[in-house]
Amino acid sequence: MTASGFSALRVVAVDRDTPESVLLSLDAGNDPAFSFAHGQYLTFRHEVDGIELRRSYSICATAPSGTLRVGVKRVDGGAFSTWATSAVRVGDVLEAMAPMGSFTHALDPEAARVYVLVAGGSGITPIYSIAATVLAEEPQSRVTLLQVDSTTSSIMLLDDVEALRNRYLDRFRIWRQLTQEPAGLSLLDGRPDEDSLAECLRRGMLDTDPDHVFLCGPEPLVELVTKVYTKLGVGPERIHTERFTTAQSGRARTRMQGPVDESVTPIGSGTAQLAGRRTEFSLYDGDTILDAVQRVRPDVPYACTAGVCSTCRAHLADGTVEMGVTYGLVPGEEDAGYVLTCQAVPTTSTVNVDFDA
Repeated sequence: MTASGFSALRVVAVDRDTPESVLLSLDAGNDPAFSFAHGQYLTFRHEVDGIELRRSYSICATAPSGTLRVGVKRVDGGAFSTWATSAVRVGDVLEAMAPMGSFTHALDPEAARVYVLVAGGSGITPIYSIAATVLAEEPQSRVTLLQVDSTTSSIMLLDDVEALRNRYLDRFRIWRQLTQEPAGLSLLDGRPDEDSLAECLRRGMLDTDPDHVFLCGPEPLVELVTKVYTKLGVGPERIHTERFTTAQSGRARTRMQGPVDESVTPIGSGTAQLAGRRTEFSLYDGDTILDAVQRVRPDVPYACTAGVCSTCRAHLADGTVEMGVTYGLVPGEEDAGYVLTCQAVPTTSTVNVDFDA
């Protein structure tokens, strides 16, 4: 691993998954830093026209296997996804951070749990990892998957999910809801809404009192299913979410690496603990903590800059901040003092953060 926090991973397989997506298998060379938990992601970087792009993609593999594989779906206007789905070849070397993310949970091989998993579009990538890992590691647990997509041809990991169903016929159920073509069951035609989900619950297609609910997809889908299960009395500690947002643009915005000119006066200061080293930084008007830290520590971790992933997460040791989007924090983390530095705008003249916490 370099001082920047990125390591070189060799591409060992490129599989066309759908017309718009690929599966990239990667070799980390037995680096223990790249062991992963189900539901985690890798953050990649790539330079295009002198601009550094960073994107996070979920690992879509059974966690105990150790196989690093990510699914990348091309997004209209997405510079990174267009490159990854069209130009990456076997033998190429990609730069990636070690696996991260809190969209996971502790497994219990002795437990007989009930899981409901809901995936929208490419949200199936972490959901597949969760399903495959739970079924392998908790032999008494049952999993139900609701997979929402537009058409059959756009369903990512279709063969992998079907193979998983064939392997665990007695413990794994799948329902597919298609928004742009008939799904075979009229209840599953069109976009999910409260009425259709309520009917699925009434018919026993989805469990009403699951031990864990994992949701990944566009924000409206995640909010809808969260609302439905919350009304049923399922507590937030049992509902795990990861979502997409249109705020994630194709290119990472270029951050100011110093004052606009030397006459600009800082409005505050702070320190950042990162990789075992404490560094002082200055705060300028309009800065997020990430803006300020990156000027003096280019190795500071970040990815989406939209408050969705948790790559830039840090513990706020001193000072106060205001945050906009905080989807990357799991319930309880904000109360425990954790912030997403890409969203954290200081409201005190001094702030101290710890990325190592």
